[in-house]
Amino acid sequence: MKLNSAVVSLTNLLTRSEKSESEQFSDLYNKYQKLVRSVIFQIAGPSHLSDLVQETFIRVWGKLPEFRKESEISSWIYRIAVNIALDHLRSEKRHPTSSDAVLEFKNDGRDLEQELANRELVSESLMALSAEHRTVIVLSLIHELSLAETAQVLEVSEGTVKSRLHYAKEHLRQFVSELSEKKRTL
Repeated sequence: MKLNSAVVSLTNLLTRSEKSESEQFSDLYNKYQKLVRSVIFQIAGPSHLSDLVQETFIRVWGKLPEFRKESEISSWIYRIAVNIALDHLRSEKRHPTSSDAVLEFKNDGRDLEQELANRELVSESLMALSAEHRTVIVLSLIHELSLAETAQVLEVSEGTVKSRLHYAKEHLRQFVSELSEKKRTL
């Protein structure tokens, strides 16, 4: 499911004159908080997640008058969330190492133990990537943004997105292959 498929237009959200500023902020937060939380969690991990989500919405609300409506508001919010997550990683000068950064999967009847093992593998694999590669994987593959949308969010060319995606997938294959080899030798 694309997270930005349920986007309401910014104009509709903010032109309701009967709503107070706090109600407008609440509408904005309720509409995009899952997207923001998910992106930050998958890029930066669980460390300081609530603080980073809060920082994102403070920045979004503060810069809302500067939003030029040249793109979807969801792309603009993605960009702010990605920047905050990457800034957090840079400020820590290390990649998160917590194995708690797992993705949500729908339970499709698979063995719970196997599903937990798969989540752990995905989490470890993502955290083994550089921040640039992890970000392009999260946006393109997990959040299912198109190459053009991912390029817009990251403010790079589509060619750069393709290149990063290619190398990220190669690193993931190598990581999974090495992990499989380690398990076979145990």
